[in-house]
Amino acid sequence: MKSERERALIDLFAAMEDLAGSAPECYHYPCHFEGQDCSLCFCPFYPCLIYRLGGELIVSSTGSYVWSCQNCRWVHEKENVEEIVTYFSAFPRQFLVEADWRFFSKSLQEILFGEELGREEGIAYNLMPANFYGCECEPANSGEFLDIIIDGFRIVSVRKIDRMDEAEGVVIPEKSGNTIVGMDEGGFVRCTL
Repeated sequence: MKSERERALIDLFAAMEDLAGSAPECYHYPCHFEGQDCSLCFCPFYPCLIYRLGGELIVSSTGSYVWSCQNCRWVHEKENVEEIVTYFSAFPRQFLVEADWRFFSKSLQEILFGEELGREEGIAYNLMPANFYGCECEPANSGEFLDIIIDGFRIVSVRKIDRMDEAEGVVIPEKSGNTIVGMDEGGFVRCTL
């Protein structure tokens, strides 16, 4: 049985050859929306950890943390699939097979924003700027955000922290409804998605 990561790469390489379009014959179709492009059934950016795309961190039935993409439409919109395929076509396939989560996160940010907004802070990777981009934000007196440890492309642990110097993994805002709270430029902010 192939892992989700292997399936994502298989889908990406197949899309580089020819886009699949919609797959109404699939048992799960439409898993996101009618008319979706199914070329990237398994997302190459998983777990993207960027709320604006519709995903969110949840606890699975087994008690582990997963990034739920149930509300993500972005990777199934034809124009985005075409942009993703064009972007990754510039890289040798072996490089993509060996690339880590950080490379794919940077790639996603470059596709979405035209540049990488996340940044290294000590041993952590701060993805809060990518999550705050384009949001209406206001200062907050306090708050917590999430420190996520990723092994390969799998979330292995999540903890709430309130200081950047405690971070060891990938740092994203904490989400409640349509509000995200985190730290931006040294102070806490509350933003509306």
